[in-house]
Amino acid sequence: MTSYLHDGTSFDLDGGFIDVIGVEWTWTGRYTDTGEPLLVAAGDPTPVPLPTVYHDHGPLIQLPKRTTKGLARVALSADYTASVRDGHTESYEEYALRTAAAGQ
Repeated sequence: MTSYLHDGTSFDLDGGFIDVIGVEWTWTGRYTDTGEPLLVAAGDPTPVPLPTVYHDHGPLIQLPKRTTKGLARVALSADYTASVRDGHTESYEEYALRTAAAGQ
């Protein structure tokens, strides 16, 4: 994790950010001469220092980390029947009974 501390908030630069209007910002891997990380907005190649982005477009919301291929493979190949049997998920019948009761 590459972090940067600004105004008491630690930013994980390895993930992306979304500003208040939904624009996604990512770190370029470069810094300004004063050590501020440079971010770029989706669709705009012009790098902007993180403090400037934070001031003009913030607060910045950290994007969730992308799922690794290994984790996705495990999740997609899970044995659904075994997960129901182990109590991790509910069967369709259990779902139907629970939701039918809620609608009455």
